[in-house]
Amino acid sequence: MATTVKPTPPTNGQLLERAIRLAAKVHKGQVDRFGQPFILHIMRVITHAKDHDEQLLAAIHDILERSELTIADLREKEIPEHVLVALTHISRIPDEDYDGYIDRVAQNQLATRVKVIDLADKMDLRDVGQLSVADLKRYNKQLAAYDRLKHLATIIKAEMTLSAQSRKLKV
Repeated sequence: MATTVKPTPPTNGQLLERAIRLAAKVHKGQVDRFGQPFILHIMRVITHAKDHDEQLLAAIHDILERSELTIADLREKEIPEHVLVALTHISRIPDEDYDGYIDRVAQNQLATRVKVIDLADKMDLRDVGQLSVADLKRYNKQLAAYDRLKHLATIIKAEMTLSAQSRKLKV
């Protein structure tokens, strides 16, 4: 009788590397509004992420908006389901109102944490030359969303800390 061997699931490091490679492929040739390679934004968001789930979502957070890939495609690449759920919250839907979008991001803790990092990077104006009126409007809209989500992320982190401490006390 032949036995079937189940493939070993990828490690966290392998998943992150796979996601980074996918992001590099998807964003190849794309630039941000200031003409810089878009992949640099992705890498900065990954770098500021605090844990594996944040890093993984950071790597793929713009893939649905900037490619033809779908959640099903990412599922085939073994991206964990909870990260895919967060991805659906952090990805803009065409013609979606920005405030409604931010409301949807706020419904998922992981999406909220990564969106705060994403917005912080997008609002970094250190290397930007002159800003247009449209740039200033976008910045103010992003700043309002950042403030709201940063407050929510602080509450989420406090709850996570209390939950971890509670589990330790029960042991």
